[in-house]
Amino acid sequence: MDELLKGMRRSGAIPLLSLLFFFSGATSLVYQTIWARELHLVFGTSSYAIATVLAAFMGGLALGGFWMARHADRLKKPLLAYGLLELAIGLYALLFPLLLQWAKPLYLEFYRTASPSPLVFGLFQFLLLSLLLLVPTTCMGATLPLLTRFVSERMGSVGGRVGMLYGVNTLGAVLGVGLAGFYLLPGFGLKKTLYIAAAGNFILGASAWALSRRVGEGGSPPEVLSEEGGEDLSQGLRSLLWIAALAGCAALIYELAWFRLLTLILGASTYAFSTMLLAFLMGIALGGWVGGPLSDRIRSRKGGGGVLFSIGLVQVGIGLLSFLMMLLYQEFPVLYLRLYDANADNLGLGWGRQIWLAIVLMTPPALLMGATFSLLVRAGVGAAGGSLGAHVGRVYGANTLGSLVGAVLAGFFLLPAVNVIGAVKFAIAVNLIAASLAFSRVFRSVWGRAKIGAMALICVLGLWQSNPPWDPAFMTSGVYKYVQDLDNPTREDLWDFAVRDYDLLYYKEGRTTVVTVAQSKHSGNIWMANNGKVEASTTVDMPTQVLVSHLPFLFLENPKKAVVIGLASGITAGAVSLHKELTSIEVVELEPAIIKASHFFDDFNHRPLEDPRVELVLNDGRNHILLSEENRWDLVVAEPSNPWITGVSNLFTLEFWQLGKSRLSEKGVWSQWVQLYGMAPDDLRSLLATFREVFPYVRLFATIEDSDLVMLGSKQPMVFDMVKASALFSTGDLRAEFKEIDVNNPYDLLVFYRMDESGVAKVVGDVGFNTDDNMRVEYSAPKQLYKSTGQANIRTLMKSPQVPEFTSVQQSIKMAKAFGDIEDWVRGMIVLKRLLEQNPGHPEASLLWRYYRAQFERSQNGG
Repeated sequence: MDELLKGMRRSGAIPLLSLLFFFSGATSLVYQTIWARELHLVFGTSSYAIATVLAAFMGGLALGGFWMARHADRLKKPLLAYGLLELAIGLYALLFPLLLQWAKPLYLEFYRTASPSPLVFGLFQFLLLSLLLLVPTTCMGATLPLLTRFVSERMGSVGGRVGMLYGVNTLGAVLGVGLAGFYLLPGFGLKKTLYIAAAGNFILGASAWALSRRVGEGGSPPEVLSEEGGEDLSQGLRSLLWIAALAGCAALIYELAWFRLLTLILGASTYAFSTMLLAFLMGIALGGWVGGPLSDRIRSRKGGGGVLFSIGLVQVGIGLLSFLMMLLYQEFPVLYLRLYDANADNLGLGWGRQIWLAIVLMTPPALLMGATFSLLVRAGVGAAGGSLGAHVGRVYGANTLGSLVGAVLAGFFLLPAVNVIGAVKFAIAVNLIAASLAFSRVFRSVWGRAKIGAMALICVLGLWQSNPPWDPAFMTSGVYKYVQDLDNPTREDLWDFAVRDYDLLYYKEGRTTVVTVAQSKHSGNIWMANNGKVEASTTVDMPTQVLVSHLPFLFLENPKKAVVIGLASGITAGAVSLHKELTSIEVVELEPAIIKASHFFDDFNHRPLEDPRVELVLNDGRNHILLSEENRWDLVVAEPSNPWITGVSNLFTLEFWQLGKSRLSEKGVWSQWVQLYGMAPDDLRSLLATFREVFPYVRLFATIEDSDLVMLGSKQPMVFDMVKASALFSTGDLRAEFKEIDVNNPYDLLVFYRMDESGVAKVVGDVGFNTDDNMRVEYSAPKQLYKSTGQANIRTLMKSPQVPEFTSVQQSIKMAKAFGDIEDWVRGMIVLKRLLEQNPGHPEASLLWRYYRAQFERSQNGG
């Protein structure tokens, strides 16, 4: 009677336990998001660093599954054990920032003192990351096998119960992705989001403890389940684990390949990545939920062989759906256009249209991936001898280990070597191998297995010979960025915009981005793009690419060492190399494919990589700055991509600039590019305020009126000196470079100046800083992507206009004339007013003042 009552209480507790496991999945994905961000700030965002973080995380999950496989079926109080695991995760999460601060000096000390090879340093990073993530990820990986034994009362319902738990937990992960990516992180920042998630774990732990008391756990462990019919599958358990590993491997290859594809269509913002992950996990969750009861029905009707056959069919189905979708990849830019046109009046985030694109691509095959897990569990239950927790733990561990291998294969080898199409083909082949293993357990004769193997081989060979449509120029059109530039959102207009008017010179799917170089058939302009977004060119971008390097030399004194963050076209690095007083120039580049691409600009970039003073460093900028010693450089030139792009955003925060300041010599200068377009005035003000907070002395230049700014920062006052300005025109190479951007003398150069630190202080007011914690600009700027904000931002700067100050009358006159040449009457009058205050009645200044005033009034009246 007591056992009956206990069973009834256990059954009644399952709905509440499912709710707890749902929120457990949510907190896990919130943590994954937070920890990945915090770890990348220390270990970098290179492909190796990202893969290392992912490997350490997934390795811990797999270890948790295998660990609990040894204990789940012997625990007397699984609910209490689950509650303790949740409490442990929450407590460790609170300690994680402290542990990371402890690990950071160790990381730096090993790099600086051991001078390790890249392989040794990579292994050290993996070990350190594994130690940091071992406890929480192991606890997370242990929860599913622990709870599956508790919820399964009879063998006939195992599939449904396991599928329900797996689906509920993954559906919670969907909630976690949505909450973290769209609400918690942009609204509360990293630290507060961590506290919220930890509080969630404590509530889950306390609730599980209370539920354990209510159920009355204790005494002997739950009785061993007995199979309700079906043949013994003990000989196939090893095959099931191999199938689980292969399925996990294929799933992660698909995920990373599809993310690469969708990045070309949706962009690389944090919202886009959240959208992709949400769509993928949604399919996994629903598939697991549906696949569980389905596996029970198949088992009861067809036996174990029927479940195995279904696993094979599902793997074939994943491959078939993925292949059919591959034939439609080239339609995705067009589909984006149509969704954009349908929502043209609502140019905000537009994530509704983006989630639909992600769902169309990823959710159908992900449904089958989720069902695979439930089927694998159900197929081996009878052979596991009633040790359900052990079986689930092994299947989960094998699946997660396979996912780890798939992530490494895709990131390091497949995507760079055989591109998105090749990676997807490889994943389909893995699905077919998994299907063959499943079918071979059903058809056990030698002849049957030979036929299965032959069919699989024929399919793989045919698959590899197929050529799905993929026009590189069309697929890298940057439709997410440039859709607003099209007169009509049609395929023809996009084709004209991206393909017909250009010659594609270079295309490479690298480790972190897709790099393209093309040349206009009409103007001859050569441009480089990352994931379709133009990053450099030989025409409109030249002023910024050149001046971000040369402007710091207005204030530098005998500089020797410099570093350039971002190679891109090499034009900026080449401009730095023209300054022969420098003895060392480091160029930091994240993506290896950029190196070859930069050589298409050799006629414009002075071939910096051939300069013996130049050292190329393959790393992300922040990590290189972190690993370097203090006071290392006299000049830092930072020209990364836009601050709304995930990863790049780490190069525009308070903490990064504070780190960079410590690496500058006492008289060094930091030169930083920042955009004016696609960013609200408050975002610009936040970046300016953050830069001003770090560097006590600031000079701001607008290199392209409504597009680009260059911020110069220093620890020492920066005073305009015409001797230094004139020295920039002392050599033929420098004069020729300035002439290319219509700068013919020092005064032409100084017209780009906007203000100093006092002017910046007036502009920014009390706006908040952009920090690693609040990620303000990363989350805010993507919302302005389709808005014309350049003019609004330049008007914000014009509220506090400043001009260079000179003691010489003739220098002031020349400066005023330079402003007149560009019809900047306001700043020209500011120069003349100051001059006339010091020299009343000066004839030339008075004449110019009257002329400028008349021109200004005419411009105001529309004349």
